Amino acid sequence: TGPQAGFGAAMRDGIKAALLAANRNGGIGGRPVHLISLDDVGDKAKTEANVGELVANRQVVGLTGCTTRPCSEAAALLAAGEGIALVGAFSGTPLLYGDKAATTFTTRASYERELQAIVKHYRLLGAERFGFVHLEDARATNVPLLESILAREGGKLMVTAGVDRKGPSLNAAAIRTLDANKPEVLIILANNAPLTGFLREYAPRTLVLPKMVISFVDREKLLADLGKDAPGVGFSVVVPEYTKEKYTVVRNFLPEARAMNIPVTPVSLEGYITGLALLEGLRQARNDSRGGLIEGMGRVSALDLGYTSIRFSKSERTGSRFVDLSLASRNAGLV
Repeated sequence: TGPQAGFGAAMRDGIKAALLAANRNGGIGGRPVHLISLDDVGDKAKTEANVGELVANRQVVGLTGCTTRPCSEAAALLAAGEGIALVGAFSGTPLLYGDKAATTFTTRASYERELQAIVKHYRLLGAERFGFVHLEDARATNVPLLESILAREGGKLMVTAGVDRKGPSLNAAAIRTLDANKPEVLIILANNAPLTGFLREYAPRTLVLPKMVISFVDREKLLADLGKDAPGVGFSVVVPEYTKEKYTVVRNFLPEARAMNIPVTPVSLEGYITGLALLEGLRQARNDSRGGLIEGMGRVSALDLGYTSIRFSKSERTGSRFVDLSLASRNAGLV
């Protein structure tokens, strides 16, 4: 539940789809894999309480499926302290990729790589002046991150504007700030709660301004909510488009999703991929202890998904660096 409940439900359902498929085929070593799901309501303190409850259960060998920066960071730090693996999180925040999250294994590219892909694309097209809409509570993390990328690539951050992850309360001020400046490209790292209303007002009067949204969003819901105002809004994605059945992971996921009657979205596909990575770590583990799973994740050397291979090692916990860009068109869907 909470303002970002859709992310959590989609990640949970995707992970569950992977586990159910594995269990139909004998589980891991002949034993089924069980998923215990607790609701963090999008709250850091509740996340910490949930992690404490799960860690106290000695049958729990690993954690997975956290969403949002505050909750994922909290879980990663606690997991490191408790010596338990956190596999996959619906966030690309830098902490998850650093030394403080020593037992976290990520299954998606970082926000840094997404931002870099967008900046490189528009720098190649000649853009120099960039704007950034960010979650206000993540300003200290994400603004310096984009500034460092622009410093490397030769662009300039002209304007930043913060929005509230819980709703539209800061939208009007953000739009006024943007109206007073003229970026050539606008990059957005925000969830649906503020972003839907923001784009409903801002997109129709900035049709020629490229607006690129980082993957921390329920893209399908946003497009549906925007309706006629969606064309021209772009996205970075960290999993392949679910329409591309040439990829093994997409072909395998679609029938599982239909059987479970869960929505097929980039987030539920990301959950499925996370579940596959967790299962491979369990296969590689030499015992069913928490330490065994951490070691097993480090031995996942080539989980072939078609679009990329997830690889971990003792020193490398970033499983995927895949980023693609798409754009909502008026007549051809996402291109």
